Amino acid sequence: MQLKYAAEKNLELVKENILKVVQTCPIPDLHDIQLEFDYGKNTKRYACANKTQLGGIMVPYLQQSYLDGDKWICYEPGLAPDPKDCLVYSFGISNEWSFDDAMDKYGCQVRLRYAGELDGGEEGSDWASWVMLNEVYSFDPTMNRPNFKRGSNIYFKNLGLEGYKGTLPEREQSKVDTLGNIMRMLGHEGRRIDYLKIDIEGSEIPALEQVFSDAPHLLTQVSQLGMEVHPGIYSVDGNLDKTSKYYRVWRIYHLLECLGFQLIHMEANRNPPTQF
Repeated sequence: MQLKYAAEKNLELVKENILKVVQTCPIPDLHDIQLEFDYGKNTKRYACANKTQLGGIMVPYLQQSYLDGDKWICYEPGLAPDPKDCLVYSFGISNEWSFDDAMDKYGCQVRLRYAGELDGGEEGSDWASWVMLNEVYSFDPTMNRPNFKRGSNIYFKNLGLEGYKGTLPEREQSKVDTLGNIMRMLGHEGRRIDYLKIDIEGSEIPALEQVFSDAPHLLTQVSQLGMEVHPGIYSVDGNLDKTSKYYRVWRIYHLLECLGFQLIHMEANRNPPTQF
């Protein structure tokens, strides 16, 4: 999704209008769990003419194996990340780097910025006055590793995405923060995020709910979003009221639609024990 409201000069008015879109977004009743299971079949899709998988590793299960960790990306003009100027956020690594390495190989690292932009100095006359900023950021607070640089283009941050600033329950060393705070910390306010990958084992629900509640304009800066959702295993007599994880995921789907996102790919988790 492109920056739908980028032409508006009054930023506060932009934020107010986007918040109003979220607050008035119609959420259909989830009276049957099959509606959520069939969301990918029934919702309007964007017919991307050039889409492909990035990353993923084969995971063994019993006598077979399945691909896990891959994400789909659309390479159409206007949507494809520009290798000369792109920004990627990847939340949830767990030492599985296939997606991040694929984005690294694609070339999402080149953006020349004058060093004076960082310290208030004036632009110099030679190339030595410029610095190259890496634009692939990988986040995971559960790997017990300090911040480090991987290869030539990836910066790892020992930090996770959540709906609050603090630490994970029962993991006092695992720091988490909101998307808005992380973008401010990295100096990316107002920047387009070419690809936002979220695979954080259930925390995607409160993390995105916080964004929709407090700063939905941030999502209008996201061109493509690839995520796994983890509502849990559903039982026949399961709860579908507004407090259930299944309803909360259902609501996230429709709020994304109201902000202009369109589905290009959706599939069940290939892990046989979960299948969602």
